[in-house]
Amino acid sequence: MTVIPICVVSGHPIVVAGIRTLLSEVPGPARFACVPDPVDARVVIYDAFNLALGDRHADELDRLIATHPGRVLALSRLLQPALTARALAAGAVFPVSIGADPDELVALIEAAASGAIATDAELAHQNLERLTTQLRTNVGLTAREQTVLALIAAGYNNNQIATELYISINTVKTTIRNTYSRLGVHTRAHAVAWAIEHGYANLAPPAR
Repeated sequence: MTVIPICVVSGHPIVVAGIRTLLSEVPGPARFACVPDPVDARVVIYDAFNLALGDRHADELDRLIATHPGRVLALSRLLQPALTARALAAGAVFPVSIGADPDELVALIEAAASGAIATDAELAHQNLERLTTQLRTNVGLTAREQTVLALIAAGYNNNQIATELYISINTVKTTIRNTYSRLGVHTRAHAVAWAIEHGYANLAPPAR
């Protein structure tokens, strides 16, 4: 059996150590060798959270994709789907959740190493949508709260939301307060930023 050398690129040592430990516990003969330098790796697992740390890390991702075409996996944080989307847009071949179980992680590494997912951009897009949908579920927004958040992201004011949804202005205000509380935000600007980052802007109807 050919051992696949992999490199985990993350600014968080605990993430690197965690993935190494997870792979070391895969039953059977060793299938992976974790290497410290991406130059020596067949597959790179790139922590998408690095992209939040500055342009230097975006340049680093570009270099990794150039040297490992079709073999860079984007480690996805559930609360940061926009960073995963940036990694995929830059050329990462597939997102892998930071909460992935060993079987899922092994399957993705082996598929990347063989080139099996290098050209399946639609599959990567579907997986990102699944992660975003899971986020929405975990946050616990009701259907009305989701709709109101989408309208806020689209630029609707409270009166326009009330008219759009045929509800009272007091109901709109109560829904917004509850939504802010669930999201942990305190201003409309922060709510808009959260909505755009997590895909709610795409749910909004076109402005009238």
